Amino acid sequence: MKTSHIFVLSALVITGAYFGALSLFELPETTMEWVLSDIILGAILYVNYLVIAMAHGSPKTQKNYSEKKVTA
Repeated sequence: MKTSHIFVLSALVITGAYFGALSLFELPETTMEWVLSDIILGAILYVNYLVIAMAHGSPKTQKNYSEKKVTA
């Protein structure tokens, strides 16, 4: 597995355990609304990060041809 896959799986396990623990307790609705709004905000920020990284990231296979070769 790649490192990114391990990170995603561990994030899912931690999130599942967190919500499992929250479901055991009877929390006020305002607390659950805060949790849901935090998740939505986090997802929006992550998607924005991915879009910016794809738009401004340089591909690894691109070669730099700006150097001029001088032949005599």
